Amino acid sequence: MKKLRLGVCWVAWLGAGCAATTVRSGLPPGNAAPGYDERWHPAFVLGLIPGNDPYDLGRICPNGWSQVTVNRDPFTLLAGLATLFIYAPSRVTVVCAEHGVSGPPPIGGYAPTAASSPAPHMPAPPGEK
Repeated sequence: MKKLRLGVCWVAWLGAGCAATTVRSGLPPGNAAPGYDERWHPAFVLGLIPGNDPYDLGRICPNGWSQVTVNRDPFTLLAGLATLFIYAPSRVTVVCAEHGVSGPPPIGGYAPTAASSPAPHMPAPPGEK
């Protein structure tokens, strides 16, 4: 029984690094903003207290933003674990909107992992492959 609990704890800990939060504006994706592709994002107390000022998306992406993704990786999890999550960093990626494209988005939305996408490293929306 003790091994089962330990196994469940390991799976839960490893699975925590797989979660990502993605916000899409509806604009077609262009390239990741320079300096904002998997940028280290500091936070404190289990990630509840931000460690820096909010990102000024109007300055980062003057033509509009398409997608912002916040996730964790093994390094950020290790940093959090080493400090008992008093310091809980994550990674943030800002994808700017494609320049010069106007009009409403397609009904199915944009797939950032499409072959024609300049941001193929971004995860596909749920339900798309």
